[in-house]
Amino acid sequence: MRGSGSLVEMTPDPDDELLGDKAVEPRPVGDPRSMDPGAAEWATELFPVVAVGGSAGSLTPFQELLSHLPAEPLVAVVIVSHQDPDRPSLLPEILAKSTPMAVSQVSDGDRAEPGHVHVAPPGRFLSIHEGVFHLERATERGHPPLPIDFFMRSLADERRSRAVGVVVSGTGSDGSLGLAAIRHEAGLTLAQPPDEAEFDGMPGNAIAAGVVDLVLAPAEMAERLTTHARRLAAGSPPLPETSGSTDDLERILELVTARTGRDFSAYKRGTLQRRIERRLHLHGLQNLSEYLHFTEARPEELDALWRDWLIGVSGFFRDPEAFEALEAELFEMVRSRPDGSPLRVWVPGCATGQEAYSIAILLLEALKTTGRRLDLQIFATDLDEAAIDAARAGRYSEGIAADILPERLQRFFVVEDRHFVVKQDVREQIVFAVQDLLHDPPFTRLDLISCRNLLIYLRNDAQKRILPLFHYSLDPNGLLLLGNSESVIGFEDLFSPVDREQKIFRRNEIHRAAHTPRDWAARPRPTHPVRRVGLLERESPTLDLGDILRRQLADRYAPPGLIVDEDGNVEQIHGRTGDYLEPAPGQANLNLLDMAREGLRAPLAAALREVAHGGERTAERDARVQRNGGRQPVHVRVTRLAHARLPRPLFLVSFEPPEEPVSLPEGAKDRSEGSDGRVSSRDRVVQLEEELRATRIDHHSTMRELQASNEELASANEEVQSVNEELQSTNEELQTSKEETQSLNEELQTMNAELRTRVSSLEQVNDDIRNLMDSTEIAIVFTDGELRVKRFTPSAQAVVPLIASDVGRPLSDISISVDYPDLLTEAKRTLRTLTPSLREVSTDDGDWYSVEIRPYRKASGFVDGLSIAFLGITRTKRAERTAQLARALGQDILDTLREPFLVLNADLTVERANQAFYQAFGAEPEETVGKRIFDLGDGQWEIPRLRELLEQLLPKNQAFDDYEVDHEFPTIGRRVMLLNARRVKRSRTGDPDLILLAIEDVTGRAAEKPRDGSEARS
Repeated sequence: MRGSGSLVEMTPDPDDELLGDKAVEPRPVGDPRSMDPGAAEWATELFPVVAVGGSAGSLTPFQELLSHLPAEPLVAVVIVSHQDPDRPSLLPEILAKSTPMAVSQVSDGDRAEPGHVHVAPPGRFLSIHEGVFHLERATERGHPPLPIDFFMRSLADERRSRAVGVVVSGTGSDGSLGLAAIRHEAGLTLAQPPDEAEFDGMPGNAIAAGVVDLVLAPAEMAERLTTHARRLAAGSPPLPETSGSTDDLERILELVTARTGRDFSAYKRGTLQRRIERRLHLHGLQNLSEYLHFTEARPEELDALWRDWLIGVSGFFRDPEAFEALEAELFEMVRSRPDGSPLRVWVPGCATGQEAYSIAILLLEALKTTGRRLDLQIFATDLDEAAIDAARAGRYSEGIAADILPERLQRFFVVEDRHFVVKQDVREQIVFAVQDLLHDPPFTRLDLISCRNLLIYLRNDAQKRILPLFHYSLDPNGLLLLGNSESVIGFEDLFSPVDREQKIFRRNEIHRAAHTPRDWAARPRPTHPVRRVGLLERESPTLDLGDILRRQLADRYAPPGLIVDEDGNVEQIHGRTGDYLEPAPGQANLNLLDMAREGLRAPLAAALREVAHGGERTAERDARVQRNGGRQPVHVRVTRLAHARLPRPLFLVSFEPPEEPVSLPEGAKDRSEGSDGRVSSRDRVVQLEEELRATRIDHHSTMRELQASNEELASANEEVQSVNEELQSTNEELQTSKEETQSLNEELQTMNAELRTRVSSLEQVNDDIRNLMDSTEIAIVFTDGELRVKRFTPSAQAVVPLIASDVGRPLSDISISVDYPDLLTEAKRTLRTLTPSLREVSTDDGDWYSVEIRPYRKASGFVDGLSIAFLGITRTKRAERTAQLARALGQDILDTLREPFLVLNADLTVERANQAFYQAFGAEPEETVGKRIFDLGDGQWEIPRLRELLEQLLPKNQAFDDYEVDHEFPTIGRRVMLLNARRVKRSRTGDPDLILLAIEDVTGRAAEKPRDGSEARS
């Protein structure tokens, strides 16, 4: 069980005292029944609050869930989604059509109401405190907008076991951390099936994180929420009171221990009960008996129950004030250490590793700041193997950005698939291992132990074992960090406070045998069910007349007695023992020998020692006890108790009157009593002599036993010292070997994981290359440095007749179908000079190839062969020939025309002109081609109307015909001409359009008829 706790600030637990009175019923934090009468009004109506989160594709499941919820005021529903902060939200209006409940957008200061749907506004972070909603801008938080996690975490703190978290369709991992927080507080968590969600990112990540109780469709969620709310409203007790509930609970614990091999007897019974209650109601069961049968029929439920017992919310830099105080202490610790010295840290109960990584980050920052070079050794352990695997991976959802400074995120994390992954250099500082803190040997020679979120789940006796263990594990002046609810009260001699408020303590250097962990490494791990019972079972509610009869007879006829352990500590008292025992003055003490009245201490000690250490089953002594001003005879009997279920050796001590009355010498009574019945001085002397004689006998016996014991102890002490030195030396060697082995094993595991990742990546790359080579139409042949074939694409078989068996053959042994006799020579030259070669060659069939020979370079830059690519260019060659032919034919056609003709491009630049044009206007080719038409003949073609037609009219139309131009040309005089133009598109080649301009000289015809100024026709 993870969490943080102390020895004193605890909720009373039913099993903390095995023989105590009826225990106080444990209640979850936040339960209205545990509140003070004067608490705030909101605490008296802690109705469930359901947080429903989603992003892309969540509208449909939102509507379906709300449409199946009843209108009765059972729960308050809060819808939190990813919305565009720059647009007003229409979500409340849309959802209002799907439910009879009132729907509204949340404003700051609104109060949560049952039977109401509250919609979080876009671009704001929503939280809840004492039933009131609070809003803050997302930009104020300085991290990616993860509003679902933010609200659910505040809801978990607010409603505890009455919080419900729901995640539906959406991308990313928002909501996973929030569900974990709710589940830790024994709330209910639900998720939409990923295969039914439009976007499975959010529900899939939450399920993979193991924080979802039930995977249900939205309609089924509504039914489950209704049942859950009605059960909470009915106020059912945490565990139904039945006659067999105690036995059923013990049986469940035995089943869990038998299946997992883990002993949970040291865990607080109240905590275990609340987790069992949660599982019980999760499956719709009514009592422990039904749940016991359920687990017996479904053993996998025991695994889920065990996970529930272990679950804990762990976070980066949790409780920032505590980490700020710890950072200052670690900085001073690092600064004062010489270079090369080790700095060892242990984080027991590390869960999924966030706390261990947080401490590692603080230490790495301190090393960088101080410039020290220390050997960091951080050990992080936990009982949950799955949690340790997750910690080793160091992969966390994007929600951790809310807990880590941006500069730390950038320095110590990398982003992979919307997750933050701890960098390798940080992971290498930590050794993660599975360990049972209560049974496995601890780490030693430590500078810091951070044990937070653990002790509050353990019973007092277990805590009293763990704190001395921590003292034993720490080096002098080592630090102990506890949770904010923990303390070291009762062990102030072991630890002194460094920062009492932040729970940081320093180890005191003392020698106290009572606090030394004895036989810790030798303590066996539980491999079978362990059942912890008291000396007497608690009374059953069922009336047992036989039991009543036995008790009445024992009270009436049995002598007074006690049950004690081997040291005389009283476990149980029967009858009136006041005649023989009285409390010793000073601090309260329930030790038999300390409370024995005068005359009983020596015989009691001798009899108890004889039975406890001498192997006898029963020892008896006659004694005289000082009582009522005189000495009364008593017979003392000490008997070893034999019972298989006793947790340790126990002994029954009884006080009985002598079987025969003590007789006095004849006439003694007459002589001893005067007329007033008083004892004479002579008889008093006789009585004292008898007591002295008995005391001397007991003293002599005690001295002999003490002398024998001293001799045995001296001999044993010498042997123990010798063995202890050997064991200490062996333990140090084993500890060093273990740490080296663990470190090496961790490195091997890390390397193995990296190799698996690389192999997977290589397989992917090989698949990609194979598919690329199979799909490409380029013929490529790869050779090694000696020009032997290594690989080729399928298309290469059309040029080079290769088969699979040709791999490894020299290139010179393979014939090719292209006309390239110098191929081998060019290949050798390229390999020698590392200069690529490019040649166009043809085949006998008339096909053309562009052959490119390039060096084959590895990732390291080393040249290991050649790549010979044959790129088919037959179409290109044919197109070139066609273009050449077209150009040649085109000029011939133009020259055969009797009328002047120009070919212009889109910029009205002359690309071609025919011979008729040159002759008619007295121009030369070099003065015409390449110039704009308006620049020809010193600008003689600068005709405004012609410019308008060519620049404005023609782009909008495809042609104009018979446009008459009457213009004075400086070179040939006045001319009247008809112009015809066509716009020709060249879409296939992608070249710009051309303009064909034909010129017809009609000067003679124009003189015969009046000019009508005809315009162009389009």
